Amino acid sequence: MFSIRPYQQNDYQAVYDICLLTGNSGKGAAHLYDDPMLLGHLYAGPYIKMEPETAFILDNGQQPCGYILGAQDSESFNQKMQKEWLPQLKCEYKEPTSEENKWTKDEQIIHQIYHPETPKDFPEYPSHLHIDLLPIAQGQGLGNKMMDHFMAYLKTNKSMGVHLGLGIENERAFYFYKKYGMIELERDDDSIYMGLKL
Repeated sequence: MFSIRPYQQNDYQAVYDICLLTGNSGKGAAHLYDDPMLLGHLYAGPYIKMEPETAFILDNGQQPCGYILGAQDSESFNQKMQKEWLPQLKCEYKEPTSEENKWTKDEQIIHQIYHPETPKDFPEYPSHLHIDLLPIAQGQGLGNKMMDHFMAYLKTNKSMGVHLGLGIENERAFYFYKKYGMIELERDDDSIYMGLKL
């Protein structure tokens, strides 16, 4: 029933929807944000706009049920994001001016648009990825298949390694990646970073 295919332009809204429906450590985040596009603007939009060739869709024949997005060269991607993607969003959203402890979830994301975190540098793992599956596609081995598909793409394009970040509380994802063969590279108070050599 499920198939993995390249991203197409008419998948744009579906990708944003999936990002929101999985944006709370794998659970739904729609109730947390007033603007349903904000989460996607930060975690999905730049990939499907700037590097759509690295985006793949899980489709059940009726609708997209998941995606795996990434960048072949994280350093180059982050530079493009700073120059091409974030300036557009700054025109659309005003930077929060209230005290940080009073920010809404929307304002926290908008702050990141104006003050993005410095990307982690893992020279031995130059590529990176994001993967999200809707509940109807979970628990069926499809995450592994999507990872395999993406790794094959990276190997074909001569990447020597890939990394990703996940929320510190997302134990389900941590054990999924660990079982897949990724190793923990680093962690802080908020995130865990994992990598896989190709």
